[in-house]
Amino acid sequence: MLRPMLVAAILLAAGPVLAQQPPVDLLPARPAVPPVVAEPLPPPPGAPVVEEPAPTFQPIRPAEPEPAPVPVPVPVPVPAVPQVPAPAPEAAAPPPVPAAENPAEGGSAGLGPSLASAALLVLGALLAGLFGLVGGILARRHDFARRRRAVAAALATELETRRLAFEAVPLPPNVEAGVSFVSSVVSLAGIDAGFRSAQGELFLLPGKLSGNVSVHYAAVQRVADVIKSQSFAAGLRMLQANRLGGNPCPDAGTMRDAHVELGAAFRGIDKLIGSLRNLA
Repeated sequence: MLRPMLVAAILLAAGPVLAQQPPVDLLPARPAVPPVVAEPLPPPPGAPVVEEPAPTFQPIRPAEPEPAPVPVPVPVPVPAVPQVPAPAPEAAAPPPVPAAENPAEGGSAGLGPSLASAALLVLGALLAGLFGLVGGILARRHDFARRRRAVAAALATELETRRLAFEAVPLPPNVEAGVSFVSSVVSLAGIDAGFRSAQGELFLLPGKLSGNVSVHYAAVQRVADVIKSQSFAAGLRMLQANRLGGNPCPDAGTMRDAHVELGAAFRGIDKLIGSLRNLA
């Protein structure tokens, strides 16, 4: 009894140790045998040649069995439920009918604001027109006043220059002063640039003042024309008489008359200049 139990205990104890040792090959070494490759056997002489299928070859599939018909469910009859009619909605009370208005009163009520608007528009148009008219009149008056001042200042300056030139005219019948007298009168009449420029605006001056200015310039120009014509006639007489010396001037009587007329034209020139300066 003890011997078998002892042997079993020894085997159990030595089992793990034996399991860790590599197995020992006790058989002798065998030479390496090369692997044998199986070669296809040639077909027998009378066997048919089998061809390889084409790449596009598709085998015919067997027909699939038809699907079994699906049973259609039979609808179960639903018992009819009696329909109960819905209660009718209560009728709403009709709105109160407004009292009929008098067409005459309604028309008059709508016509009042329209008439007021129309009256305001007409009044605004009238006021705008009135203000525009007044503004235009004031602007025109201002423009006339400005132009009147300019004309008066120009004429006053020019008349003062002419007065000083008249004082320098020599007195006839000095024969040596005849040529100076003619040239002085002609030069005096040529001082009229301001009058020529303001001739179109003389209506801006008072009527009497503009008339006196025009008469003065016309009288001086008339005397200058007479003196020039007399000097020209004197020169022709000298040429006809073959006179080489002397001065082609009018005679003493003509020069005295011309000087008197010039004095009459310049009489009251100081008052004329003063009136023009007051307007300027």
